[in-house]
Amino acid sequence: MIINPVKTNIITGFLGVGKTSLIKQLLNQKPEHEVWAVLVNEFGEIGIDAGLINGASQTGVVIKEVAGGCLCCAAGVPIQVAINQIIQRAKPDRLLIEPTGLGHPQEMINVLSAPHYAQVINLQASVCLIDARKLANPRYRDHATYRQQLLIADIIVASKTELYQHNELEVLDDFLHQLAISSRVLQGGDYFQSSAFIHAIYAGLNTPARNKPSKVNPLQRSSLLNSATAGSNVWFNQADDTPTPALMEGEVVCKLNQGEGCYSIGWLISASVTFNFDLLLQWVEAFKRPDIIRLKAVMITLDGILGINMVDSILHLSELDEAVDSRLEIITEQPLNSAELQQSLLACIENDDNNVLF
Repeated sequence: MIINPVKTNIITGFLGVGKTSLIKQLLNQKPEHEVWAVLVNEFGEIGIDAGLINGASQTGVVIKEVAGGCLCCAAGVPIQVAINQIIQRAKPDRLLIEPTGLGHPQEMINVLSAPHYAQVINLQASVCLIDARKLANPRYRDHATYRQQLLIADIIVASKTELYQHNELEVLDDFLHQLAISSRVLQGGDYFQSSAFIHAIYAGLNTPARNKPSKVNPLQRSSLLNSATAGSNVWFNQADDTPTPALMEGEVVCKLNQGEGCYSIGWLISASVTFNFDLLLQWVEAFKRPDIIRLKAVMITLDGILGINMVDSILHLSELDEAVDSRLEIITEQPLNSAELQQSLLACIENDDNNVLF
């Protein structure tokens, strides 16, 4: 039974802006006596961010991941089910929700602000991360989702500021002024490791959300309420405990997705398959090109478990403690040849009789 509504923050921002890195820092610094839950939604079908977040201290942290598109669409039903599950199981003091970078956060605010959530969710400040260097590109600056993410934010974080040159911060200030946005702006560089930044963002998380839900079509709201409250409080009592099928030994699964003008291709690869570290990095290096929006992975190699995160051709590697399988996803502006890419990826496997693929 939920006695106090769960303090909830939305952490939003476009693809590759640093949302997962910020959440890792917040988890590493959370109060020891509190339980925090993280709900991650990814555009691609594979689901990798949870594995990357697992590099943070996991004491008192529960992570749930929903892959494949915008969690806040379809009248909010997916977000209701996911939140129900994670609150029931974790009973968290705080819930962080990371929508996909191509998602629609205003719809999520509408759902979380519905009357039947009043005793369950305490919606607090929403945070939007923005890489101010992107404002020079009309593809980002004029994108409706990009603007909506800023408009709903109570706190705006200028990320990757250590890479800024010239007048990017001034350009950001001008852009926010044009949109009549007066939200507080924090500067977050060097993977958000500054103690001053962490103190400021923590203080901000505990402030009430200023932004209100937008008007929803009455028919849509009726459908939403019916789906959430039918029967004996269905929203609060339903839970999908169906386990995700484990990969068979040597199994490789390719999954595709598209939407909002972007394409994703990804692979799930059995933990029994081990990659050659050097060959894999050579394969990844080939994707340092303008049409690749994002490449991320958790890969099992002969040298350990490798976390891969590439944005704007900048590659960041990390060592992870554990992984149930290998996962890799690429988000692009144009569709890629999945058969050719899979063949070249599997050529990076360590030469071992145990690496039997199908």
